[in-house]
Amino acid sequence: MKTLIVDDQYQNKAEIIAKLLKDIGCFDIDHVASSRAALKAMRACAYDLLILDLHIPAEMGGEVEAGGGQALLEFVELNDNVHKPRAVVAITSHKDSYESAAEFFGRRGWTLSLGVEDEDYLRSIFLTKKMHLTSEKFDIVFVTALEKTELEAVRDLPCEWQTFQRFDDVNIYHRGTLKVADGSVRQVLAVSLPRMGMVAAAAVVTKLCIHYSPSIVVMTGIAGGIKGAVELGDILVADPSWDWGSGKLTVRDGEPTFLSDPHQMTLDPVVSAEMRHIAANRKYLDEIQNTWRGRPTQHRLNIHLGPVASGAVVLEDPKTVHLIKTQNRKTIGVEMEAYGVMAAALYSRKNPPKCIVIKSVCDFADPLKDNEWQMYAAYTSAQFAFRYLRDFFLADQ
Repeated sequence: MKTLIVDDQYQNKAEIIAKLLKDIGCFDIDHVASSRAALKAMRACAYDLLILDLHIPAEMGGEVEAGGGQALLEFVELNDNVHKPRAVVAITSHKDSYESAAEFFGRRGWTLSLGVEDEDYLRSIFLTKKMHLTSEKFDIVFVTALEKTELEAVRDLPCEWQTFQRFDDVNIYHRGTLKVADGSVRQVLAVSLPRMGMVAAAAVVTKLCIHYSPSIVVMTGIAGGIKGAVELGDILVADPSWDWGSGKLTVRDGEPTFLSDPHQMTLDPVVSAEMRHIAANRKYLDEIQNTWRGRPTQHRLNIHLGPVASGAVVLEDPKTVHLIKTQNRKTIGVEMEAYGVMAAALYSRKNPPKCIVIKSVCDFADPLKDNEWQMYAAYTSAQFAFRYLRDFFLADQ
């Protein structure tokens, strides 16, 4: 783990930091004493970890600036000619600086520490950073379209989540762990998309697969259901998924006519068999429904494995829903990301991860739709995904 320490005095604080890093086996350490020297170092070299004082001078021998460390980070964020460190730890002995910078660091998932007196605490921080930076692999990736409601439901899962952000990435991530049925502990990552839709979903999932090499990608959240086929809160597992807007728009008898030509993405056959078994035995369903603490539901919770269509628009139109059903008469739901997620996972690398889209019904894609059941739908989908992964995702995957 290549580390850059930025501190205007080597003795005391910087010396302690270097000692703690060496204690955990990190010997590739550079030290500079000013913002200008730090920028020069980061232009010449890519560092895994940047450790800096908040009070540093702009130039060697110059006056120490109270906000010098934060100003350096803001400059690095905005300039592409500087190699951005993969992780940041800031340390200050000034309580007022610590309090004023807490929000800035918190928003970015960076670590801010008050003083170097607690060496055991600092050593644990550095060891955690080393573990994460030298092992950039997550077994399971959760993806949601929305940060509000959908990602919140995932972060409510008992995975001991910690927030972080890569310096070269706009997304804010949440890492955690999940103990599965065979006793092994799997590394879990969760992230929401910058916006809804297949394009954003495909872009983010491709990046996740390349950066973190997951074994399985799971998308949870909310979807529109097909009235009469499913009920509010019911869990939908997409198999297959397709872009219902794919095809040709032509003119027939003077009228615009849409000729659909959907390409379908199917679920892994092993996962499909597991889902059918769960549905047949109603595994997890009553437990999930009974632990819901929101508005009481009118229908018994069910899971449906079947066709779920993806499109670029939020649907409130029964006629369009009817058009989608003509493409696959067994359609059970409509949403905006599944096809993009499944395609991105499949095409991301030679040995692609398994991909499952698990979404629950919050409305029926008609003019009567509202947000009343979104929290329940996000809850049932996230809770079901957690239980499935806990019991079926074993060590050999």
